[in-house]
Formats: sequence, structure tokens, C-alpha cells
Amino acid sequence: MRLNHNTLAYAANSNLNAINNNLTRSMERLSSGYKINKSSDDPAAYAISQKMQAQIDGLKRATNNANDGISMIQTGEGALNEVHSILARIRELTVQAANETYDEEDKDAMQAEIKQMQAEIDRIAETTDFNGRKLLNGELNKKGYVDTNDLSIVEIGGDIDPGEYGITVTGTGTQAQNSINVLPDNYVVPKANEGTLLINNFEIEIKEGMTGAEVNSKIRDAAYKIGIDYDMQSGALTTQEYGSKQSITVKSANDNVAALFGATGETTYGSNAEAEFTQQGGARVGFKDTATIETQGNRITVTDKNGFKMVYDVEPGSAAAADVTANITVLSAGPMVFQVGSDEGQVMNVNIGKTTVESLGIDKINIYTNAYAQDALGKIDDAIVKVSDIRSALGAIQNRLDYTVTNLETADENLTSAVSRIKDTDMAEEITEYTERNVLSQSALQMLTRSNARPEGLLQLFQR
Repeated sequence: MRLNHNTLAYAANSNLNAINNNLTRSMERLSSGYKINKSSDDPAAYAISQKMQAQIDGLKRATNNANDGISMIQTGEGALNEVHSILARIRELTVQAANETYDEEDKDAMQAEIKQMQAEIDRIAETTDFNGRKLLNGELNKKGYVDTNDLSIVEIGGDIDPGEYGITVTGTGTQAQNSINVLPDNYVVPKANEGTLLINNFEIEIKEGMTGAEVNSKIRDAAYKIGIDYDMQSGALTTQEYGSKQSITVKSANDNVAALFGATGETTYGSNAEAEFTQQGGARVGFKDTATIETQGNRITVTDKNGFKMVYDVEPGSAAAADVTANITVLSAGPMVFQVGSDEGQVMNVNIGKTTVESLGIDKINIYTNAYAQDALGKIDDAIVKVSDIRSALGAIQNRLDYTVTNLETADENLTSAVSRIKDTDMAEEITEYTERNVLSQSALQMLTRSNARPEGLLQLFQR
């Protein structure tokens, strides 16, 4: 037996420290609920769990992003529902006006309501926004610019890649022009010259006793209603719009009225702009061989498969003397990008077409004659189809986002379960180990006490 080194106490103390360390670890796990509270607990598992936790946090944020996207689309789609209702009302008024049982004053009222409906469509397009982002004014569509002032971009949509595209304008559209005789201001209409003057079948009543100034003003006001400007100095009649669909016919069933105004009944027409694809090295610049060009007035429309569409407006007179070549740079800055995943590149692009009356093609319609009303019906039907296509695309995106949310929630659930298996404490197992270590701790403490008391027995040898 030795006095200087109590090896039994050392052994008991060492065991007690080890047991207490394990007991402390068990208490930490039980109190926190995690079996990995710091990297030293399990370096490899800690690194894996931290990476997975970051992914889980990203999935939760992506789920919220997708739900925000759904809310945005619902906002835009709700506004387009009102646009559809307005278009239906405009169409109803146009069908009503096409029936020639209404006089000019009735059609004035119908046209006034149509103008208010057009203004409301523009207001909806300019003011509908989600968290400050305009939805229907074209901001959420692909954007581009041209390198000349002679051409402007109206619409870029569909499956279009960013890049350079070339158009050569070889001629601008023209207005329809005609003319009539201008009556002297002091002229007084006699009984023989009383009758109806027809400009594009719009009736202008010429009554006995009217002065030349009154007649000229009446012709000017009537022509303006149907989109024709009348010069009371020269007698020139000019359509406000351009293109081959624009025409002017002046006639009268009364030969005296026809002779008075020089109304021959001849129809004059405008013309469309002329354009072609710019060639470089024998190939089109930007456009594929399957793309086609159509012109109407000064508007140029290029279409291709997969919904490819570019629409431009030519400035009147810009290409009258020489060809104008325009390079169009299409940017990818237009679409709104939804981050719908937790990793790089997991995004969804959303384009919403412009829905102003100009982009819908219904900015210049009138319903004063059956022919004008028929033309307006065609434009309105096209606008309804365009809005329907935009709403259909938004509905498809919303459905896709619904599936995206479900997928993100499933991934979140599975990853959370995996992280739980790595990090979370198995409470039943840990309590069992805690109980075992607690008993061992008490036992080791008793042994340490006894081993420390053992040298006292040696002192008793000196007392005898």
C-alpha cells in the first residue's frame, strides 16, 4: 500500500470526468433537442446538415416567391377580365350601330360611350400594378430599341431570342385622298340643290337656305366623325389613317348636288408601307427563313412559328425618297423573373402582353355607317382574341406555379425529414443513455470518495 500516489482515486476521478462529460452531452442534447449542437459533435454530419438547412430555407422562400407570383398573375388576370367585359360592351354598341335604324344623334351617343370605354381600357393598362410593377402596359414583355427614328417598336412577343434583327423599309403607307368643290361662304343653297351628300355612305343633309359657310362646316364636322379631315380652303378630303383599307367615296343620288360638289362617285384608296428583311451575306439579319412580313398602313408585322411576333410602326414619309434600314436590338430585360427554386438558375420568366387600345388595334374605330361598323367588329373580335390569348397564357402560368408550390412543399418536407434524422435527438434513446450515465456518475462519485478515504487506513498503522 502506497501513500504518495493514490492510483485508485486517479482512476475513479478519470472515470468520473469521462462519465460527467458524456452526461453533460446528454443533458445538452435533451435540452436543445439536437444531437449535433456544434461541429465537434460530428464534423461530417454537421457540414451536411448545414448545407441541407440552407437548402430548406431557400425552398421556403421559393415557395413564398411562387405564391407571390400567383397573386401577381391573379391581379393581372382580374384586370383583364374587366377589359374583356369592356370589349363585350363595345362590341354590343357596334352591333347596335350597324343596324341602320338609328340617326346621327343616336350614333353620336354610341360613339361617345365607345370613347369612354377605350379610355377605361387605357386606364386599366396604365394603372394595374402589383407591388409597384406595372402589369398590362407592356413593361412585362420583351423590350427592344431601333437605331433609327424612322421606325418604332409596338410589340415584341412570343418565342424571340435576344439579339439583332434587320428590316428595310422601301416605302411608307399613304392616306386615301379625294376632293370636292368648296362652296363660297355667301352661297345660298337653292331648292334644286337640296339633297344628301354621301361621304363613304355617311349622310350629310344639304338643305335649302343654308349658306356655303354652313355647308362647309357641316361637311367638315361630318367627315371628322368618320376619320376624314376636310380642308375648307382646297376641298381636299384626307383619311386620318394610312393603308389600302382606307378609302374615300363622295357621291349623291341628286345629280344637282353631285354636280355642285363635283362628287363623281369615284373611290380613292391609300396604300400600305413596303418592307423586306435586311440581307447580310445572303442571309437574313436575325430573322429565320420561315418568318413572314405583312404590312397594313404604316404598321409592319413579322411573324414566325412558336408565336414569334414583332410589330413596328413606320413614321409617315420617312422612306419616301430612299430605303431605310433599321436594326432592331431585342433585349431580355423585359420579362419578370420568378425565383421558384432554392438554387441558381431555378427561375421562371413571365411575359404579359400590352393591352392598351393601340396595341389591341381598337384605337381608331367608329360606327357611323354599316361599313365602318363591320370593320370595327373585325377589329374588336381580334382584340377579344388577343386578350383571351393573354389570359390563357396567364392561366397556364398560374397552374404551373400551383404545381411548383406543391413540388417545393414536398421537397421541403423530405429535406426537413432528412435533416431531422441527422440533427435531431432521439429522445427515448438519449433519456436511456442519460439515466445510465447518471447512475454511473453517482457510482463513480462513491468510488472516488472511498478511494480518497483509503489512505486514512494507512495512518492507523502509525497509531499502533
